[in-house]
Amino acid sequence: MTSAVRAVSFLVPARRLIVFVVGAVACAIFLPVIFSGLNLLIVNQACIYGIAALGLNVIFGMTSLLSIAQAALMGVGAYTFVLTANRGIGFPATVVLACLGAAIVSAITGLISTRVRSHYFILITLALAETVTLVAANDLSLTGGDNGVALNTIPTIFGDSLVTPAAFAPLAIASLFLVWYLAECLRTSRFGVALRAISTDEYLAAVSGVAISRYRLAATVVGGAFAGLAGAMLAISDAFIGPQNFQLDTGILLLLMVVLAGGGSNTGTVIASAILTYLSQGLLTLAAVGELIYGVAIVVLLIAVPDGLAGVGHLIERQVRTGVRLLTVRVQNH
Repeated sequence: MTSAVRAVSFLVPARRLIVFVVGAVACAIFLPVIFSGLNLLIVNQACIYGIAALGLNVIFGMTSLLSIAQAALMGVGAYTFVLTANRGIGFPATVVLACLGAAIVSAITGLISTRVRSHYFILITLALAETVTLVAANDLSLTGGDNGVALNTIPTIFGDSLVTPAAFAPLAIASLFLVWYLAECLRTSRFGVALRAISTDEYLAAVSGVAISRYRLAATVVGGAFAGLAGAMLAISDAFIGPQNFQLDTGILLLLMVVLAGGGSNTGTVIASAILTYLSQGLLTLAAVGELIYGVAIVVLLIAVPDGLAGVGHLIERQVRTGVRLLTVRVQNH
């Protein structure tokens, strides 16, 4: 009975659920209408990166485990999805397997995190990222090497194929909002409080009875599962995967999204994903100049908002509350 109550309290703050459902439905209806062509592709890419970044936010933003292997975990999920789908396994099951495969690989870093600290953990995630890339690029029989692997059959939902960006967009948006909702539930749950306690002062958290190793392992598993889902979505979107999709620069881009979000904020992570995806993809048409503008824009954003988008949100909230108080006082005086 107690476990059932905890499960319900974790998943069902009703007001939050309604907000996320309404937001997902509205975006799924209107964004494919507002955007088209390259812009719609960027929207889909932003949703995919947003899912992966939310997973990294659990690992780094909440737990302070600095990882640059999130793109590699996306790769594990993508290859798992494509290879199982090409062997005739059905669409929902392949997504579950992608999440499971990435979660298992991510759990390896979680186990290592109980033994190492700070920059040593970063080196471990770097080694994992490079290992996944090297295996994908050199195992011709399984991954196709640098030529990659094509998705033989595009999944369908309610009889509609997801072959076009407009058809895929509702699935990408719904997946993003689902992960966003689950991440918010995690953040406000006892699990999220424990992760933030570990991030703030792990020794004090240990004295308070927090099982640090267990929570770190759980954080990496959850973050890996989200990355696996993002990899599966990318495989559906592109109908093809190769090692070039999961290079180290993609892992650094995902890390920048979480850093720009600031404070372990899930909402800030989603917004940062949209901004940085547009900057990274939308400026490609400018060739070399686009990369320069992208780099300068990143520096300007990090300088302008040192506390991240979450800090901007808190500042606006404080200003609004101060304004309301002043207005209330003036009304009462008159």
